[in-house]
Amino acid sequence: MPQRVRLSLLASAVLAAALLPVGSASAALATPGTAQAPTAVAANCQETLDGVFCGYDRSNAYTDRGDSGAKVKEVQALLIYHGYSVGSTGVDGYFGAATESAVKRFQTAERITADGIVGANTWAWLRTEA
Repeated sequence: MPQRVRLSLLASAVLAAALLPVGSASAALATPGTAQAPTAVAANCQETLDGVFCGYDRSNAYTDRGDSGAKVKEVQALLIYHGYSVGSTGVDGYFGAATESAVKRFQTAERITADGIVGANTWAWLRTEA
């Protein structure tokens, strides 16, 4: 192997090795549960023939304050997709006061009953394209 090619490969390997720990260290230092930026959440949402899905849950199961899990994350991501803040914790999977408030604001804007409950009608509106 020519000297120039070996030096080029060596330099690439050293650079890659030097950058690898930096990525791992920054990932290790990240705070668990740190909220994603709203634009990042919205970018994860996909418009399909069946509606908009954000990758957390494809069901349209009833959900309201006090619930937690994937269906709540889907509600939160869809609210962000539609331009509504769900609070400083972002998509955290907990349906608390901030998520309930965002649901009510969304329901009011869409002229549906603003009860803070995500039932069949609210899911249908959340799944529409922004």
